[in-house]
Formats: sequence, C-alpha cells, structure tokens
Amino acid sequence: MALAAVLTITFVPTAAQAAPPPQEPGVTLRVYDVQTPLSEICVLKSGQTPNVDKLMSTVNWSAVADFGFDNFFVAHVLGYVNISTAGSYTFRLTSDDGSRLLIDDTLVINHDGLHGATPMEGSINLTAGYHALRIEHFERDGGQQLTLDWRPPGASAFTLVPNSVLSTDAGVVRVTAPGRKECEGAGDSPGDGLQLTGVHPGYTLTNLRPGSFQPKVTGMDWLPDGRLVISTWGGSDDSGTSQAGEVWILGNTGGDTTPGNVTTKRIGSALKEPMGLKIVDGTVYVTEKQRLTALVDTNGDEVADRYDTVATWPYGGTFHEFAFGLLYKDGFFYVNLSVGIDYGGNTSNPQPAPNRGTTVKINRSNGAVSYVAGGLRTPHGIGWGPEDGLFVTDNQGGWLPSSKLLHIKQDRFFNHYMNPAGPFDARPPTAPVLWMPQNEIANSPSTPLLMPTGTFAGSS
Repeated sequence: MALAAVLTITFVPTAAQAAPPPQEPGVTLRVYDVQTPLSEICVLKSGQTPNVDKLMSTVNWSAVADFGFDNFFVAHVLGYVNISTAGSYTFRLTSDDGSRLLIDDTLVINHDGLHGATPMEGSINLTAGYHALRIEHFERDGGQQLTLDWRPPGASAFTLVPNSVLSTDAGVVRVTAPGRKECEGAGDSPGDGLQLTGVHPGYTLTNLRPGSFQPKVTGMDWLPDGRLVISTWGGSDDSGTSQAGEVWILGNTGGDTTPGNVTTKRIGSALKEPMGLKIVDGTVYVTEKQRLTALVDTNGDEVADRYDTVATWPYGGTFHEFAFGLLYKDGFFYVNLSVGIDYGGNTSNPQPAPNRGTTVKINRSNGAVSYVAGGLRTPHGIGWGPEDGLFVTDNQGGWLPSSKLLHIKQDRFFNHYMNPAGPFDARPPTAPVLWMPQNEIANSPSTPLLMPTGTFAGSS
C-alpha cells in the first residue's frame, strides 16, 4: 500500500517577483529522452534542446501522450503561480518516479528516488504576486504520473492547482529536437556537453560584466584605443517585432581589469535585433534584420545622431530572419542571412522572403548586395580563417543533423533546400570542413575565431 509522505516546512515569506515577461495561462512542460534507467533526478547537461516542449493547462499527467514517452525520461515544468492572498500554502506533489518542487528557487518538496505514484507535501509562506515555479521529475519504467495539488490558506482539502493561477512566458518559440539527451556524469568535462569553465593555461578569461550591466551580446569589435564596442539583441520575446537593440562602448576592458572597473556608455538604440557589429574607419556598422546600418556621430560625442542605411536585403518580417555576423575587407562587408523558421524549428515552407540562407557581400561605397554562397540554415557565425579564407558555422535542424563548419567560396551550396529555391540550390552540395557532434559540443556555434598566437596558433 502506498502511504502519503508529509513534509511540513515553514519558510520565511517569499517575496513576489518583479513583473515577469508577458504571460499566458498554463505551464511549460519540457521532456528529455535520456534513454537510460535513472534512480534519481539527474542534472541535465546544459544547452540541450528538449524532445518535447509544450504548453499544458495544469500539472496532472499520467498518460504516455502527456509526456511523449513511456520510460527513461526527465521532465521539467516551468512557470509562475500568481498568489492573490498572502499566507502559508501547502503543496502536494504526486509522482512516479521521483520529483522536486521549487518555488522562487526554494526547495519546497523533495520527493526524489524510485517509487510508485505516491504523494508528498510541503508548505511555504508566499506574499501576493507572481512566484516562479519549477518541478523536476524523472520516470524510469512501469507507469508515470506527475500531479500538483495545493491547500491555500483557509482551505480544508487539497485541490488541483488551477489554470487560473498558473502562467508561463508567452510568445516563446517551442523548439524541439529528437535523439538522446544526457545527464551530467562524474567523469565528464567540457567537451562532453558541459559548459566551459576554464581555458588552456596559455589564455585568460576576463569577466567584463559589471553587476548591473548584463546585456545579451550579439556582436563586438574594438576601437583603436582598446575600448570594446558591443551590440545587444534587446528583445524580450521571440515575436520578431522587437526594435530595442543597443550599441555600447565599454571602457577599462584590457589587462587585469575587473567588472567593477568597466565603464559603459550607450551610443546607439532602437535597433531591430542587431546580430553583427564592425568598426570601419571609426564608424560603427551593425547588421539589423533587414539592413546594414551605419551609426553616424555628427557632433563628436560618440553617440549616434543618424542611422544611415548602407544596404538592405530580402526580409519577410518573421522572428527568425536574422542577419548574423559582420566582416569587412577591401571595401566589402560580409553577412549571413538566416532562413525563415516556424515556431517549433521547421524551415518555413514557403519562405517569407527569397534568397535567405545565404552569405552575402555588400559594397561599402554603393550598398550593392551580391550572393556568395547558399544552402545555409542558421549561419550563426562568420569569421576569417587560414589564408584569409571565409568560414561559417551553421546550426543544426531541418536538413542538418548536427552543426557544421563551412568554407565559403563563390557559388557553393551547402545542402539546405528551400521553397522557393535559393540562388544556388541547383548546384551539387559542398561537404563541410567538419561536423560538430550533436549534444556534445557546439549545438548552436557562433563566430569561428582564428588564433594568431599561443599554443593553438593557426587553429580556430
């Protein structure tokens, strides 16, 4: 007989969070197919795309159709609980197998381990307002269940936490990917799917983020005096309508600096999701979704007074049509244009704008755009390699089983087909320089960088 385990905890009242991003009713369920029998909840290697990512009304699931899998999976539930009346709330988590409930990162219920569908309770004091909710769960075999009930202040019995108090971020792109996902292991190291925590002793990692300045950096270059210039995404959701990108100058970024010594100065704003930045002859250029823009300072204070359009390219207005990276050489800029992608990760069919999925060349003097190579999907990175070769990293999905490094040359095609056909779709595919093992390294690789000196000189 299964007996209820009761854990009553009284915490210091948890303050409500500041206003969360735009919300929609329900919770987000993400399921990871680990394909191995677990005995306890594991820590998933970061950066892995879930097998299932969907909006659910409440937390009350026991069918294979709910989770998408029968056995050997890890599930994460993410959202907020909106509290109308402050007080002590008792939650009951029923699961098969193990589970944990965290509210505002406070562990309220720890019901981990192998067991059938048994409940466990925990209490926490909550103030009025939104509180972050997270449930971690694993299923080994022999049936599955995950149910979240509560007993609010003044209630005498448990009821299912209702949809009316649950919410999750609205407008998110629910991208999924098939295949096995991995938990962290004691013998793992960076390169086994873990985040980079250090570098070769011949190099130094320097933190340039003051505590109050945590931008989503999309591009960077250096001024002749050594100051760093960065562009930021500026978006708060994945609707594709954001026009809040910015450009900043960071001072005191060299040598043995610390975050507290770094200075910040905003010189550009209201940019449409810029993803590349380059300084040429003292002028800052950025790639917005639909154009190459020059930030022109007319009075010497370094702040942009004009935003001049240097060139435009096909753009259909969807969320994923980014213009990645920005290089410059001998009077020409080089940019990657991502294809349009539907929510969920499929390449849009048909494409909302022609000739995407390409590397383009832009004449600085007259803005003329010409196509160099095509068959790209999400070419997130672009950089110079050995012998001034042009190299691009393309991200997995669609026709791409994993991410790859490509050597760009005129008229090459790299095997990602579109409707309507791109300018190089009729050409035979060119093989990549290398494939990057999926879920091990570089699931979404960005700019390749050639190392000019040091232990790895000549490598990228």
